[in-house]
Amino acid sequence: MPTQISLLVYKGVPVDFSKYRHTALHALYPDGQHDWLHAVGAHPFFKFQKDSENPMSEPPIAWIPVCTVPDSVTKAKIIFASIEIGTARTGWGEALTELVKIGCLTKEERRAAIGKMVETILEAELEDGHVTNALNDQGHP
Repeated sequence: MPTQISLLVYKGVPVDFSKYRHTALHALYPDGQHDWLHAVGAHPFFKFQKDSENPMSEPPIAWIPVCTVPDSVTKAKIIFASIEIGTARTGWGEALTELVKIGCLTKEERRAAIGKMVETILEAELEDGHVTNALNDQGHP
């Protein structure tokens, strides 16, 4: 079984507003081990964190498949490329771009995963109590 990479989206804490939703990268390796790779802390003091078990108290609300990793990409390369998420200047788009650079996934897979992640984040309540809809935000009825 090759390595599988997914993006996970968790409900916002303390309330489920879009701005509080948490996202992590999940890697399931051929040996059955897991890594949850994510940024913790507050801007601009984010830091990279790697956990071998789900670090959140609840399961994710969305599990977005990103890619099946070619055998030539090692666990160490995935972790090293993912460290980008721990810096204050980058986000998931840039971190997944690093994974594209090492041959982990394609630009199309990156684009699709980011799109689904953004849709999931935008499904949360806004601070004014409304639920946003990603399609309406893009001008669609």
